[in-house]
Amino acid sequence: MTIDGNVAIVGSANLDTTLRVPRVPLAGETLLATDSSVTPGGKGANQAVAARVAGGNVWFIGAFGHDAASETLLQSMSQHGVDITGVQFVDDEPTGTATVIVDDTGENVIVVNPGANAKLSAHHVTEVLTHFEADVVLCQLEVPVEAVQAAADHDPRRVFILNPAPMMAVDEIRPLLDRANVVVPNQSELGDLSGRATPTALGEVEQCVRSLDFARSVVVTLGSQGAAVFENVDAAAIHIPAPEVDAVDTSGAGDVFCGALACAVSRGVDLIEATEYAVILAAESTTIPGAQMPVRSPR
Repeated sequence: MTIDGNVAIVGSANLDTTLRVPRVPLAGETLLATDSSVTPGGKGANQAVAARVAGGNVWFIGAFGHDAASETLLQSMSQHGVDITGVQFVDDEPTGTATVIVDDTGENVIVVNPGANAKLSAHHVTEVLTHFEADVVLCQLEVPVEAVQAAADHDPRRVFILNPAPMMAVDEIRPLLDRANVVVPNQSELGDLSGRATPTALGEVEQCVRSLDFARSVVVTLGSQGAAVFENVDAAAIHIPAPEVDAVDTSGAGDVFCGALACAVSRGVDLIEATEYAVILAAESTTIPGAQMPVRSPR
């Protein structure tokens, strides 16, 4: 492991249109937004920026269209110091976009149009990863499963962290779960993984984790309650509480958590300490509008 840590992130990039509303609208209801903004986003890009803010050397692998949105997204990552030499451009799709609705409590609802993200090829991922000396590979599920599988299979000596979001059928991602060194679901995703209702109390989270049929580490994000660390599915939960903050926008907080966690793990930090750091950075991110951390000198 290197002092700075080397992280490769395979995932999505979207240009986000965020609408601020007093509350999330009901079905069939029209609400007037109180504010709007267009900012860089996408789970993969958010995680890459967070890992860089956390101080890691970060490579991003994703797919973009030939359009103004790609220029905005790539410029944002470059300004953060993320290496974007491994991106793929596709001719027949626009860059991904998302609409984010954020209410006055900071809670959000997100609709994503994948665009070029859905065209990221497994061959491209395999080819690019041969040039990166990454200690950790971090993936989500906003790009094709085949591309994520290529990242998981490329070098078994690398730590593979899977954020199973957005969640899909367990059978579809079974090979990924079996390969992952660390799986990082939120409560809803954990419920889906275990075939149970979404857990709310920590005891319910433990029951869900113990019912999983893979023997890897699990870190469950708990929103404002922090995170729960399971070094394996039979281990007792170690609860890492989150600091109290005045949240204005929770969109992207889970991505910040994953990026910070991957960076800490890449430095050789144990999973509990890595989670403690990730919880702090994720909480800080909710005090800032938008899904990505602002540019600053890496720690």
